Amino acid sequence: MPSRRQFAAGVGIALVGGTGGALATANAASATSVFDWPMSQYDPAGTGYNPEASGPREDVRVAWSHESTEWFRGAAPPVRLGETIYAIGDGLVALDVDSGERRFAHRGPYTSSPARARASAYRTDTLAVTATGGVYGLNAGGGIEVPGLDRAIGGQRWEGPGRNSPVETVDHRPSVDPVTADGTIYAAVSGTNAIVALEADDGSERWRVTHHEDDAVSVSYGRPAVADGTLYVANWPHQVTAYDVADGTIRWQREREDQMQLSSTPTDEGVVVTSRNGVALLATDDGDPVWQTDLEGNAVDGTSAVADGVVYLSDGRETFYALDLETGEELWSAPFDGETTPVVADGMVYAVEGDRALIGFDAETGEQRFRYEPTQVPLSPPIVGDDILFAVNRHRIVALEER
Repeated sequence: MPSRRQFAAGVGIALVGGTGGALATANAASATSVFDWPMSQYDPAGTGYNPEASGPREDVRVAWSHESTEWFRGAAPPVRLGETIYAIGDGLVALDVDSGERRFAHRGPYTSSPARARASAYRTDTLAVTATGGVYGLNAGGGIEVPGLDRAIGGQRWEGPGRNSPVETVDHRPSVDPVTADGTIYAAVSGTNAIVALEADDGSERWRVTHHEDDAVSVSYGRPAVADGTLYVANWPHQVTAYDVADGTIRWQREREDQMQLSSTPTDEGVVVTSRNGVALLATDDGDPVWQTDLEGNAVDGTSAVADGVVYLSDGRETFYALDLETGEELWSAPFDGETTPVVADGMVYAVEGDRALIGFDAETGEQRFRYEPTQVPLSPPIVGDDILFAVNRHRIVALEER
């Protein structure tokens, strides 16, 4: 719980305009660090690579573990803003980076990883999250906790588009992670065929695109990705689409022969698109293939990571690959079970195998440097800080350091 001084400095309340009024905290804008990890897969493009970060290179141990929030249950990766770790799992939990001590927590129907957006109406950031009920905007400052009720006044700023009635599911991660860029939130709306661009202040729609108007639910979207004024989205079963971020108009759309287009990551060389069987590089201006590699895979989820001219991904069966970004040529491969969402930092690749084990690969050679198996499952994809990894592990959040 915050001290009285922190309470007075951090959660003074002011009313601002909006439907029914809104609550804004009066503390200063959120602190930043070179180790910030502001959304899933690090940046709007979804590269999974922070060039300033570093993680453990050999066997790891638990530096701290937060298990005191009884209702918490999550599988989405956390984010880091300044000296605070934010994790989602039936609510929002904010922890101190160094100690894992709880700063605040409140319950809610949230299931995705949060994404930080600057909000002009508030002096703290908005954390955009999705759930089976829609899109939500949360207060990164926490609001005012109500003791004993697991909620906070001003903790949730707005409810965006969606059914706003969460649906129970056994899926570990039933909604798609949102992305933020230049103050705009881009999200796939669960239970619909829609992609929306939202205002961070109040969740109002800037634009919406719908894949199939005549079929309520028929599209499964991958995580949106943004670069150079274009939003890239892969969707089941066969399409990859590039939208203008200003108004949602289609710049190009490609029907792919490979099943299950899973993820799209824009780079200087083109858009890396993963699919059930393999991976391709598409030209950013028209979506034409630059190269495509059939890995004879069977992936139904997961993404790639891109760093220093190399694409890292799993085939969904039994192999993890490093491919040359320009040519698609295999640089190395290593045994690996199932799909994953890898991240890269300082010569290391970190990938969670089968939701149950974290593997650290040497990024240049593919040598397995360590394997960590927690006592709980699932284990989320990690994020990387200063020689440390952070991950959500079902009922807890953990920080891992080199042993």
